[in-house]
Amino acid sequence: MIGFWVVNLLIPEDPDELIIKAISGDWELSKFAKYDESKAAITNGQCAHTYAIESAVSMDDGAAVCDLSLNEMTPILLGASYLSGLSVTAKMSLPYSDVMLMQPSDHWPRERAMGPGNHCVTSSQEFIEVIEKFVASWPGKASQEKMLILAHHYLDALACWSFEDFYLSATTLLQIIAATEERITGNSNLSYFAAVQSASQRVGISPLNRDFKDMRNNLIHEGKLLGGRFAGTDVEACSIVAADLMNWFDEYVHSVMNLGPVRRKRYSKRDFMSLNSYSM
Repeated sequence: MIGFWVVNLLIPEDPDELIIKAISGDWELSKFAKYDESKAAITNGQCAHTYAIESAVSMDDGAAVCDLSLNEMTPILLGASYLSGLSVTAKMSLPYSDVMLMQPSDHWPRERAMGPGNHCVTSSQEFIEVIEKFVASWPGKASQEKMLILAHHYLDALACWSFEDFYLSATTLLQIIAATEERITGNSNLSYFAAVQSASQRVGISPLNRDFKDMRNNLIHEGKLLGGRFAGTDVEACSIVAADLMNWFDEYVHSVMNLGPVRRKRYSKRDFMSLNSYSM
């Protein structure tokens, strides 16, 4: 058996146990004995163990089989982080694990407090359905869609310390997607805005309006969120643009990773209006 303590994993309905079916076999999640204390700590801005995760694979099955299972931890942790809006990771093996974790993989999220999270699923059943699809799509889609950097940078956006910091990270997600679109279409002359529009059309989701680009350009060129071609005049206008962008990103990821429809539209202007802003 190989297994780890999972940090910051919160799942709707707080299930005691769940099974994630993956290519290498089943991964079993079981709730930490002090889960309620851990959940309270996470909600109050700390990090804590919430679940143990383990696979029946052992060294007796051979190094190649163990490596396959260990490699699946990356999409499991990144998928759980993406679905929950939390930095879900592992930094310690279970005491009876055949493989002892000396140092977490650089591909795993780093441990950081991000509050109670913001899920795009509404139940533990939806969580399992979507994370299994995420893990299944990872071998073929992760490299093509740059999901490794997108998932990590998505967490960077959510862990922001100001509206400006958030928005630079969020629009960098779109810049990465725009570069992917140039490669897929074979058109290196696409503008930033045109590439994002092209990506919307390719994956079958509603396009963003120009506000996301105009607000970004003003922040980069003028050092402030408001002004330039962006017609918004206050933090509410900026927050609407931010929510639209993040909901668009959810639609994009769900489409390219074959996750099905977004179960819960998780962002609204209220999620951003309380952010500190030094340029407004």
